[in-house]
Amino acid sequence: MEDSVKRKMEQFYEGVDGPPLRVLPIGGLGEIGMNCMLVGNCDRYILIDAGVMFPDYDEFGVQKIIPDTTFIKKWSHKIEAVIITHGHEDHIGALPWVIPALDSTTPIFASSFTMELIKKRLKEFGIFLSSRLKSFRVRNRFQAGPFEVEPIRVTHSIPDCCGLVLRCGDGTIFHTGDWKIDESPVDGRIFDREALEELSKEGVTLMMSDSTNILSPGRSTSESVVASSLLRHVSEAKGRRVITTQFASNIHRIGSIKAAADLTGRRLVFVGMSLRTYLEAAFRDGKAPLDPSTLVKAEDMDAYDPKNLLVVTTGSQAEPRAALNLASYGGSHALKLCKEDVLLYSAKVLLM
Repeated sequence: MEDSVKRKMEQFYEGVDGPPLRVLPIGGLGEIGMNCMLVGNCDRYILIDAGVMFPDYDEFGVQKIIPDTTFIKKWSHKIEAVIITHGHEDHIGALPWVIPALDSTTPIFASSFTMELIKKRLKEFGIFLSSRLKSFRVRNRFQAGPFEVEPIRVTHSIPDCCGLVLRCGDGTIFHTGDWKIDESPVDGRIFDREALEELSKEGVTLMMSDSTNILSPGRSTSESVVASSLLRHVSEAKGRRVITTQFASNIHRIGSIKAAADLTGRRLVFVGMSLRTYLEAAFRDGKAPLDPSTLVKAEDMDAYDPKNLLVVTTGSQAEPRAALNLASYGGSHALKLCKEDVLLYSAKVLLM
């Protein structure tokens, strides 16, 4: 048995002895990425999220960092379900390694949009099995292991984000997932305050919350405010090509960009494979702001007048292999920057 597994075993209760409600973070606690947590009642568990962490620039040769699957495999007989809160890579990216470590019948629960992303990933790795995949709807309760689970809608920078209310005979746990309070999201799906108010009256034994900017003063800016600012900047860039960059998963931002393109008479171009991956998943689930087939292909950009294009790229966090980062030093075949371009860059620095 590896040392890391042995340490976890020694530090954690096994069997029916000890406290009935148990929480064991496998990753993601006090760090950005690799969200993965075991939550249990006595000796029965569910696994919440299975994400990757991306390495620092000085970690040469490392592509992704994943949770300790050796430990997960050792406890696979105790893990009765996997529940995914949303579709960001730091919550679903490790599934291709985590799922093989579990029993072959362990179900995976997720919302419909998140499930579209999961299906594609599992097919790519040759481990897709439809009978294991269970889609849920918010406020619809279901049984997962020892818990009755109620997903509730929270707002974030990707569609279909959920918090999880976990009920059992020994108490109620509320796992928020990643969240912010957006009073006017562009898709109209607001933060479910009513569910939280009802939960507060019911009583909660333990609440686990994850909100990156929670300690920052003030209120989070709504995506609808970003949309109006985006339109203003695109409108002011008359006669010039506009390039924006963002997280590929931010479907709401894509909707804002699409609206700006329509109102200024520009055609949209996506440069970055992950942008299309998320858009196509949203389209299959009925949540996309546009049909992927209407996009100008990146290889066809030269056939259009630059002033009539709005280019969307990946690379808002300066990821080494992202489209904008490659284009910045001439390493992209699809995107060649020129001094006349207007680059709209909006991102928060994430300290890993």
